[in-house]
Amino acid sequence: MQAVVLQHLGEVPRFTTFRDPVARDHEILVRVRAAAIRPADLKIARGHHPSMPMELPHLCGRDGTGYVATGRPVYFQTRRSPYGAMAEYAPADWIVPIPDGVDMAMAAALVGPALRAWLPLAMRADLEPGETVLVLGASGVMGRLAVQAARLQGAGRVLVAGHRVDLMGLTGADAVIDLGQAPSMLQYAFASHAVDGIDVVLDYVWGETLELLLSAMVEPHGPSAGSEYRGVRVVSMAERCAGSVVIAPTALRDSRVVLMGAGPANAPGIEDVRLLVEEILAYMRLGDLRMNVDTMPMAAVEAAWRAARDPARRVVLTLD
Repeated sequence: MQAVVLQHLGEVPRFTTFRDPVARDHEILVRVRAAAIRPADLKIARGHHPSMPMELPHLCGRDGTGYVATGRPVYFQTRRSPYGAMAEYAPADWIVPIPDGVDMAMAAALVGPALRAWLPLAMRADLEPGETVLVLGASGVMGRLAVQAARLQGAGRVLVAGHRVDLMGLTGADAVIDLGQAPSMLQYAFASHAVDGIDVVLDYVWGETLELLLSAMVEPHGPSAGSEYRGVRVVSMAERCAGSVVIAPTALRDSRVVLMGAGPANAPGIEDVRLLVEEILAYMRLGDLRMNVDTMPMAAVEAAWRAARDPARRVVLTLD
């Protein structure tokens, strides 16, 4: 079969021949229609991602859309190395049927990053209707999806903080915080919003930025609430290579902050994830969840790889 193959770390993958996968007992063979190039794929190819492949050559991509043997369109995820989603065929670990009316290229681009916002909001923070959400460090594509996810799950207000103010202005957030300003000004900005109340923080950055946010949550800046108040649930999805955070005792003792992570170790079971994917696809069918995508033929992966380095773009590789 033809596939997008990474031969050596630090190189751009090539569209070339690779051996066909044979589905194992728990797998479903999918004829691939579309797979998005994600920021993680770019980092893996450079050798800068904690989940970079241990086996080379490596087929890129971990999720996409395609068709099962019956011809039914599906969203799928695949995990068996060295295979991946950017190929004519992929051995899927699990699939979710795609409803009529949902574009397969958009589903390939949207479902994965939407899950990165849906899971921490629904499964970790347990977002309740009317609460305020701060998306920390998610400019561009991820920021727009996080805002949409928070809105669809009932958030009253959504704030976005990041370095690309031009991109964050497109998210539809209620307020934008520039992470590029001086630390003292950034802490003041966080504290100003904390006065109005922040209930949930989705953290994609970790490091000094989170330190400044936590210090801004120390009373009297924390929201005034009674005994039923659930606290500020800070859910971090930062990568394992994101460094360290120094937390002063007062940041936890004198605040209502509840700090937690969202990752493989505390992820819900596959059936719960499948239900969330079904929910995401249903919103896509209604037109309530969308994003702009650039489609390019999988054979043009080298040009597509360069285009995908722009954080404002989401490039999807397609096969006829």
